Amino acid sequence: MTKRWLPFLLLGVLAAGRASAQDVWTQADRETRRLAPSSFTALPPKVLSAIEDRRCLVPQSFAETTPHNVIRGSFAHRGQTDWAVLCSRAHASTIFVVWGGPGGCPDEMEVREDRAFLTKGAGGSIRFARRLDLASREFILKMHKLYGGDAPPPLDHQGIEDGFIGHGSTIRYCDGGKWLELTGQQE
Repeated sequence: MTKRWLPFLLLGVLAAGRASAQDVWTQADRETRRLAPSSFTALPPKVLSAIEDRRCLVPQSFAETTPHNVIRGSFAHRGQTDWAVLCSRAHASTIFVVWGGPGGCPDEMEVREDRAFLTKGAGGSIRFARRLDLASREFILKMHKLYGGDAPPPLDHQGIEDGFIGHGSTIRYCDGGKWLELTGQQE
């Protein structure tokens, strides 16, 4: 082989290395555990039906072995029982809210590719790390006090903590017909 081909050969090796790195992340996305809505036995039939009608699967983070990423709270009005689910379709997730009464905000928000929430773990393993949790009034105020950001509006119901494990979170709070992004945990 002549020296003039060496740079092209090296470029090919580098490109193959990049492609295989991409393949590892794509494979990790494919291997993310996604549960059928029927796996969540506490869901009321109306909520289960709404989630199934959207053809949602519920992606599971590496941090927990029990089914999660479906939460119950009062996301529009105090005392109203609403449900929020991380709804994955075609390897992209949205937070889908099934309102238990008058909504007040869009029922879907924050569509992102699932692979955007992959992270490297121990031993170089690549794992899904998006997690939904309930955000109480006290938690929202505590996060604002610790980390600043825009002042929350008057808080009379709960929010949704949209977390990327090991990277922080954002609190989604329904106010005046739109979802506000409030300061969550900083990691």
